[in-house]
Order: sequence, then structure tokens, then C-alpha cells
Amino acid sequence: MPKVSREQMQREMEIIRKLINIDNLKDHEVISHLKIDERTFYRYKSRIRKYEMKIWDKQNLDDAKYQLGKLIQSLEDGYIINKRISEDEKQPARDRTEATKTASIFRAQIAKLSKDGPITILYNPNPELPNKGEIYEEKTTV
Repeated sequence: MPKVSREQMQREMEIIRKLINIDNLKDHEVISHLKIDERTFYRYKSRIRKYEMKIWDKQNLDDAKYQLGKLIQSLEDGYIINKRISEDEKQPARDRTEATKTASIFRAQIAKLSKDGPITILYNPNPELPNKGEIYEEKTTV
């Protein structure tokens, strides 16, 4: 088999990506349309998917960093607003006390984010469901 240049391989992979993602062709249709070996097609398809996942991961990481920055800014804004209320002598003592508590909570949340970083929530697409007929009682304390 002749060795294919990198540029040729990139062109073929781009054509395959377009045929699959934009034209919605099935694998066997792409293979017959391009008249390429099946193993070559699946090797290229695997590389295309790896590249797309790499781009997807980078976009998600950038978005997560942006959202973390926005969260920290919101906490800072909340802290500043509540600090001003707590220092305002014209406000009732009860409001000033509540604002002081809230400002402290905001400051603690900012410190926790700085120390621990954002909390990652894992999504489970197949959660275990309770057995049919199981009854869950809500416990209340008096």
C-alpha cells in the first residue's frame, strides 16, 4: 500500500467528517462513496472522534473556568452589598446583624472555593430505581 501524506489524510478525514456530520450518511455509504478500505475508514473515523472529543473537553473546561469566575464575582458582589448594609447606621439593627451574617457566609464560600476549587457533580444516566412497591417514609423531628 502506498504511504499517504499527512495532508491527504487530513483532507480525507475532513471529507469523512462532513459526510457523517453534515450529510448524515451511514458508515457503509461513506465507504462506498469515497471508495476507501473499510479499515482505513474506521481508523480515520476513530481519529476524527478523538479530535472532536479533545475540542469538546477544551470548550467545557473553558466554560467551567468562566462560570467559576462568574460565581466568585457574584459572591464578591453579595459580600460587598451586605458589608455596606451592615455598616450603615441608618439601617435597623436586625437588618445590619442579618447582613453581617450573610456577608460572613459569602466570605466563607469564597474562601472554600479558593481552597477546594469548584465541586464537580457527576451525572449518572442510569440511576438505580427503588424496587416496585417499596415505600419511603419521611422522617420528621419534633
